[in-house]
Amino acid sequence: RLRHRGPDWSGIYQNGFNYLAHQRLAIIDPDSGDQPLFNEDKSIVVTVNGEIYNHEELRKGLKNHKFHTGSDCDVIAHLYEEHGENFVDMLDGIFSFVLLDTRDNSFMVARDAVGVTSLYIGWGLDGSLWVSSEMKGLHEDCEHFEAFPPGHLYSSKSGGGFKQWYNPPWFNESVPSTPYEPLAIRSAFEDAVIKRLMTDVPFGVLLSGGLDSSLVASITARHLAGTKAAKRWGPQLHSFCVGLEGSPDLKAGKEVAEYLGTVHHEFHFTVQDGIDAIEDVIYHVETYDVTTIRASTPMFLMSRKIKSLGVKMVLSGEGSDEIFG
Repeated sequence: RLRHRGPDWSGIYQNGFNYLAHQRLAIIDPDSGDQPLFNEDKSIVVTVNGEIYNHEELRKGLKNHKFHTGSDCDVIAHLYEEHGENFVDMLDGIFSFVLLDTRDNSFMVARDAVGVTSLYIGWGLDGSLWVSSEMKGLHEDCEHFEAFPPGHLYSSKSGGGFKQWYNPPWFNESVPSTPYEPLAIRSAFEDAVIKRLMTDVPFGVLLSGGLDSSLVASITARHLAGTKAAKRWGPQLHSFCVGLEGSPDLKAGKEVAEYLGTVHHEFHFTVQDGIDAIEDVIYHVETYDVTTIRASTPMFLMSRKIKSLGVKMVLSGEGSDEIFG
């Protein structure tokens, strides 16, 4: 049911009554990073969807450990060995993972701070616990399931229940107390884009010509040259835009692409294309929320085209409206 999420490899692991299955979309270390991932003696098993941006730093702090792969997610099992369940806060990235400790048959599940990666948890009538990146992995087997709360972990050691691992000082402020610092926002924003240029596969940027995607594209264009990705795939940035014939997005996207000097790809779709895609879109985004579906339909059509060009990953301006109100 989740094969569409990862066309590159399927992994399955079973220990007693515990099963971990994974569909891989390879971004880092496509050659050896297949999952599940293990520690040295394979007593700790992890299956993860995510990107850990500070994995190279974390590896330096794990000098006594031997890594099986170059995958950014390989650090998770080893950090758990060193720090137990308290390591989640050390990860800088987007992730949802399930970790099984076969030494005492305990397990933990965690999701990133703001829930960029999707995750759902469900309970079967027979007392089984299910975790999946999409609801369609759960609905036939669970009497009850719900979204896994962002910034939380679920541990069998503490008898189940959610524990909030992401606890910044501002979390419980009803009125934010940090003064507005445009320069601080700018540098945080630039850092956020730069650390996401971590990829071993061809990538691009979505560029509608609006404020958010244009800023992301411009930072990417400026910093791409020095990255490993540029050494492997060349310093030329590819940008993508989708719209109905003559739509303002296409015109604005083209202007920004010319200004930034990207290789620009423009995709057109018709109203009928959109209507035909709605059923698929709802199946994949798993919501009937009108705004989400309306935004996801052109995105869905564009993603198929981008994939056909051999591009595996894109940066986008999505999410900024939510953050900046």
